Formats: sequence, structure tokens, C-alpha cells
Amino acid sequence: MATNSRQKMTPLALTGGSGTPILSQKLHWIEGTFKKGNAVSVPDILPSKFVECRPFKSYAVGSLYEDGRILLTHPDRPEMGSHLIWQGQACDDCPIDHIWLLNHLIQAGFSFTQLDMAIDVINCNLRPQKATEEIKLGRCKTRARKAPRRDDAMEPGYTQYVGKKTSEIFLKLYDKAEEMGIVADHTRIELTARHARADHAARQIVSGTDFRAMAVAFADFPAWREWQAIMDVMPVKLPSERHETNTERWLLEQCAPALARVIYFASNTEFYERFKETVMNDLEQLSNGGRTVH
Repeated sequence: MATNSRQKMTPLALTGGSGTPILSQKLHWIEGTFKKGNAVSVPDILPSKFVECRPFKSYAVGSLYEDGRILLTHPDRPEMGSHLIWQGQACDDCPIDHIWLLNHLIQAGFSFTQLDMAIDVINCNLRPQKATEEIKLGRCKTRARKAPRRDDAMEPGYTQYVGKKTSEIFLKLYDKAEEMGIVADHTRIELTARHARADHAARQIVSGTDFRAMAVAFADFPAWREWQAIMDVMPVKLPSERHETNTERWLLEQCAPALARVIYFASNTEFYERFKETVMNDLEQLSNGGRTVH
């Protein structure tokens, strides 16, 4: 059984950086739910000891395991299932191969809600600032409508996004060396897939699909020489199971920003929790054949 969760790739024959060009890929976030009727199942090699932690996502009980994974449950709301998360550091510290872990979760009926696929690019002269230039010139091939940028002196690591962080799928390129506080040529390309696309991504990864294939299917830079040298793979799309309805789009584009403003200006995060609680109450009533009453 493999124990190294980082997948090595063949060094590239590139010039421009100092040192041998290196590519590697790993998962940086694994999240999903064992829905009602599916028991929580993880590989036996993972530690069973845990301590209680603060729950979130409207769950009532949080459990932090020795390997860093978090389990969220709600004893009074079995319809919510059991939510499991390996955040960034927990993914890095995972004692088993990520592909083996994904395969186990798939076989156990796990529904993935988020996967972050990180591609580390070292000594390849791939600058995130160049992505910004290409986007401004209209030379980014993507269906994303937004491409926000982050360049904050208080939060080092120049970052260019393709797609919004709230989207079902988005890409970001950032200066990993600067984020770590070192001087080096190290850029990370990270693709985040959520919901249906996360499920598709998990199955692609288990089948051996290169992370780069899924990344370039979402966003490509045809005129960027360094990008093309690194991302020279056949695209593999991660389809969404369905398109958003007009009502869903209205909720995301109109109601969500309005709710965020209320919470921000009132400095009242309790209202957000009340809002989520009300939604969950309504869902439970609807699932029981009842009508929502306020």
C-alpha cells in the first residue's frame, strides 16, 4: 500500500528557472457527506482517537481526529447525514495515499461536496502575474465570467482567480513561495470543484486522470508559452449535473449578497446561524410532507 499522498511527475525540459523544473500534484481539500442511511466509513489505518471541537455548517457535534480530519454530526437531525472534512493540513498529513482514500470513500457511498486539486510548479518561471496579463488581454479560454485578483501586503502570495470563489468550480494561481515566506520559483495551480463536479473529479482521480487535464478543461491560456509547456495534456471536463434555475440564480446573485451586507454591517453572525437554522427547519418540514410556516 502506498503511503505517499503526493504524486510525482516527470521533470520537464524547460528553461528560465533556476534548478530542475519539477511538477507534483496532491489533494489539498477533501469534503463530503455520508448521507442518511450510509454509515461513516474510513480506512482502518486512520486513527480512531478524537477530541470534541466546535461544530459548524449547522451541525451540532464536532469531532477532531488525530490525523486532522473533522467529523460533523447532528444527532437530532439524521437527514443531515455525517459530514467529513480533510482540510489543507489534514490532507498534507494524511498517512495514506489520496487515491486509495478516495476509492474507499466512493465504495462507502460518500457524496463529495468539495475537492481542491493542487499542482505545484517549481523552477518553471510560471508567474501568477502573467495570468493576470493574459486575462486582461482576453487570452484566457474559459466559461467563467469573473476573474478576481488578490494582492494584499498583509496576506502574502499574489493570487489570480479564474471564476469566483463561490462558484461550483474555479481555478486559482498563486505564488506559493511568497505565501511560505521563502525566495523561490514555486507557483501553485489549484482547481476547486464542488458538489456534482467534486463527485466527477473524485472518480476521474481514481481512474488515473491527471489534475492538469481537469484544470485546462476549465481554464486555458493558449498564448502563454510557460503555461502551455506545463499544461500540455488532453482536457477532461467536469460536467455539472444540471444548470441553475432562475430562482437559484436569483438567490445566489441577489439574496446572498444582501444577506452578507446585513451580517457585515450589523456584525451579527448569529443572524446567519438563525437563517441557516430556519432553512433546515423548512427542509425537514418539506421532507415530512408539511408546509413551511413562519
